[in-house]
Amino acid sequence: MKHTLLSASVIAALALGASSSMAQGITLKLGWVNIDPSSSATPVAGPFTPVDTLGLKVQPQSTLFFSLAKDISSNMEVELAAGIPPRHDGTLVILKPSAVPGSVAALDGQLLSRVRQVAPTLFANYKFGDSNSQFRPFIGLGINFTRFDQTESTAVNDAVNGGATTIKMTDSVGPAAQLGLSLKLGGPWSVTGSWSTARVKSTVTTNTLGIERTSDITFHPSVTTLAVGYSF
Repeated sequence: MKHTLLSASVIAALALGASSSMAQGITLKLGWVNIDPSSSATPVAGPFTPVDTLGLKVQPQSTLFFSLAKDISSNMEVELAAGIPPRHDGTLVILKPSAVPGSVAALDGQLLSRVRQVAPTLFANYKFGDSNSQFRPFIGLGINFTRFDQTESTAVNDAVNGGATTIKMTDSVGPAAQLGLSLKLGGPWSVTGSWSTARVKSTVTTNTLGIERTSDITFHPSVTTLAVGYSF
């Protein structure tokens, strides 16, 4: 975890520092973000597991958002977007009820796991209009790093797997994009609303008394943000 945050900080420092000679200003943003993972997963595969029967869906979550943006020209900025890492719930999806006992089929939609998502994203944003414009739409492209940690298996997951279960998820690196609108308020203050997404893929591995089962999960996140900005 410390390594992840350190890496993100180094990336941000290099990107923002490289533009210091052309910098027009720095903006700090603080607000709220809702993350809808829009996940899709391959059926769970492994020993003693019915084929194409069990799946997983990750649920939306909201958290505190913050970012640091630095101008490199009147229309371009570099932004590191992050937030308080949210904890997402994972729920059971029964793909083929006839392949499992009725007691297991009845667990469809029940909470299986919780996992924390650490996902700093570095954007290069193009801002339309000029520095005096009250409304400034923007679009951005960047790179996302996602780490899943602090995984927790629930009693339901333990029961489905047949014993005490641990969960691991692989990290993901992929492209990201965003679009939004900033509204100037009085003085250095502004309000920004944005929508962003990224390509996030991970392999989930569970271990139950030495028996491992896996599922490949792909996220098509829809990230909605509302934040107050202060420029200096």
